Parts: sequence; structure tokens; C-alpha cells
Amino acid sequence: MKLSIEQIEKISRIVLDRLKEKDLVVFKTTEDRVLEKVHETILKDLKAEDNLDREVEEILKSHTGSIDSGKIDYRKMFGMIKGKLARERGIIL
Repeated sequence: MKLSIEQIEKISRIVLDRLKEKDLVVFKTTEDRVLEKVHETILKDLKAEDNLDREVEEILKSHTGSIDSGKIDYRKMFGMIKGKLARERGIIL
């Protein structure tokens, strides 16, 4: 995960505050509970991306020879495979 728990909490608070400022939400529960759900959702999405990254790395390991010989650019292939898997799984990056 590229963000710390503290950063996720701060982002969650900012998102909730901005939604409130613009009157885009109506709470049917406590604000703390909504904040908790925003935090959980962001954390879940980040973990899904981490899992996707690990899976892409495993796929690329099977092509180590081509990567080492310079036939394949690792970063370019990583991005392409990650994008394809994300689309197939409905993950928004």
C-alpha cells in the first residue's frame, strides 16, 4: 500500500468534508460511521490494487528471460498487464 493509515484517514476526512460543504450527502447515520465507511472503502480499493500489482509481478516473473535480454520493457509491460486485468475485473485505478 502506497499510503499510510494516517494519510488514508486524512483523505477520508477531506472527502467527507467536501461532500458536506457542497450539500451532496444526507446522513442517515452518524457522521463518524460515514467517515468509517469512507475510510474502509478507500482501504479496500488500495488493497485491491496491491493485490493486482502482486499478480502482475507474478505474471512478469514467467517472462524474466525476455525482460533481462531487453526484449520487453518491464515498466511498460507492467502497466499494460495491470490495465488489462483491472478492466477485466472492474477495478478503477
